[in-house]
Amino acid sequence: MNRADLKIHSLEEVSGEWDELADHAGASPFLRRGWITAWLRAFGKGRLEIHSVRDGAHLIGLIPLLRHHGSLRSPTNAHTPEFGFLVRDPSAAGHLARAVVGHASEHLVIAAVGREDPGVVAMVSVAAEIRRPLLVRELGRSPYLTVRGSWERYEGQLHPKVRAEMRRRRRRLQERGRLSLEVVDGRDRLREYLDEGFRVEASGWKGRRSTAILSHPRSRGFYADVAAWAAARGWLRLAFLRIDGRAVAFDYCLEQDGVHYLLKTGYDPSFRQFAPGMLLRREMLARAFETRLRRYEFLGVADRWKLMWTDQLRERLRIHAFSRSMPGVMGWAAVAYGRP
Repeated sequence: MNRADLKIHSLEEVSGEWDELADHAGASPFLRRGWITAWLRAFGKGRLEIHSVRDGAHLIGLIPLLRHHGSLRSPTNAHTPEFGFLVRDPSAAGHLARAVVGHASEHLVIAAVGREDPGVVAMVSVAAEIRRPLLVRELGRSPYLTVRGSWERYEGQLHPKVRAEMRRRRRRLQERGRLSLEVVDGRDRLREYLDEGFRVEASGWKGRRSTAILSHPRSRGFYADVAAWAAARGWLRLAFLRIDGRAVAFDYCLEQDGVHYLLKTGYDPSFRQFAPGMLLRREMLARAFETRLRRYEFLGVADRWKLMWTDQLRERLRIHAFSRSMPGVMGWAAVAYGRP
């Protein structure tokens, strides 16, 4: 195996190889070229550097980073559920970590990476070997549910008060009209479904606090681009809980290789008394069991409403590496002892 620190400033130069490596590694949607391309178009600042390692002519490891104002950073922000090293095997992670940590600038930041990512262990090892200051911080814990057995058995394990409340709210909502769940993959009428879903998501507190998709043109463009990319691959899932055809709750999701990823959700506040968000979650979790998915990823942080359904959590980390120069040491001190 050859160690390399190849830097490519064009996505097109590795586009086909990137997709092939992601398919071979069984990577999540968030490590794939389509997601990163959409993110860069909406939020990217700085010069893209695609760091890679090869075994002969074969690409075996890759991580896209942005160089901006003297730092090297992952293309991540609040819209990024997960990031990490895209590698064929753990040994490739070691070579890629050495290429990145050993040749980065004064400050290297990789965020939203899971503790289980092979690149995390490799980065810690390489930093210790070359005596480069490194900090690992927990960003949060992301809930998920391993789907096993039947829906009836799973639902029966929920707290009795939760089950009783769902039955009561569902019964009351059904008194208002015909209750239905619609899940579409975006192959038809994509823009129409997105417009409807985005309006629902922005109609409540997210709209008031300017955190909804429609609150910012960049986030609107980003989720529209991701939807088009995911729909073309059969991974998009837009879910609507409806009363007589009217959408009262909405999920924006991706579904790939038996894993369901909940990216955005919202509900119509005029139906708040019926807890439409809770009822939509019940319907979507029941669907996960019925369609025999492997895992349901709630994503984000461990909000109370997510912990109603699961106690399984995975850590998301931010890793800082610094040079041994004076600016690097000062940067380390600022992050280590400064205000989080």
